[in-house]
Amino acid sequence: MFSFTQEQKVFRIGGISIGGQPGEHPTVLFGGVFFKGAPRLKEAKKNLDDMLALSHTTHIPAIPDFFIRYEKHIPLIIDFINSALPSHHPFSVDIIDPHLKPQVLSHLAKHDLLHRTIYNSIHIGITEKERKTLHKYPPAMAIILAFNPKDNSPDGRLEILENSAHLLNKGLLEISREAGIEKLLIDTAAMAPGENSGAAIAAIPVIKEEYGLPVGCAIHNVVEKSHWLTSFKKSIVDASSNTTIPLFGGDYVLYGPLTLSSSVFPLIAWEDILISEYVENYFGVKPCDGHPRKRFFP
Repeated sequence: MFSFTQEQKVFRIGGISIGGQPGEHPTVLFGGVFFKGAPRLKEAKKNLDDMLALSHTTHIPAIPDFFIRYEKHIPLIIDFINSALPSHHPFSVDIIDPHLKPQVLSHLAKHDLLHRTIYNSIHIGITEKERKTLHKYPPAMAIILAFNPKDNSPDGRLEILENSAHLLNKGLLEISREAGIEKLLIDTAAMAPGENSGAAIAAIPVIKEEYGLPVGCAIHNVVEKSHWLTSFKKSIVDASSNTTIPLFGGDYVLYGPLTLSSSVFPLIAWEDILISEYVENYFGVKPCDGHPRKRFFP
């Protein structure tokens, strides 16, 4: 359990706070919507409602992460966001295809949703068109993926933030801020087993101490690629793997599909309570009013 000497930034979006010293704010959980195939809206609405109900019960903030893979699905998914989420609630958009990113940003601007949007993500593959579109339609918050193809150590992740490992003309932090995005979350880029996957966890306290920015990752991806786990109850490992992130000082977790919510939310609430008890006693860090420790131990 950690306390950092660098001042820790706390960013707010739609009433949710992300960042700070460990134990100060609850861990924010991002759950994936529309992972594969055509969007199944009825199923997604039920899973989304379940996620928000669990968030209310545990006091663990919830942010849906919408995967947008095809151009034809952009209007459908944005309409769903408008209708299925409370009007103030933040969400993230997860877009792999760089050609779709400008279109998604344009649609979000048209529907006046940028003030609730977390852009997932800005990374080393950013195109000039994407940079210009982000400057024209800046989202309220963005995730920077600290993947360094030249060095997958924690120091390599720092390098990608600072100077893009000299693969771009500027570092990803500077590129993001030049686009007008000041609220930045760092994703430490969880890699497959055998590719120094543990560095994604080790990098969390390193980046928080260096920049004071909120940090997290999708350690769930490492579990998904650990094929030897198919002989066991993989879902248990999948859910429990997420506890490593707040234990190493992380602020948010991309925990995978919404179907994991019922396991992940109580697990992270328990972990946050455990951490909060210790850091208050040892470092004097008090939990905020919305912390699950205040919910269950008023």
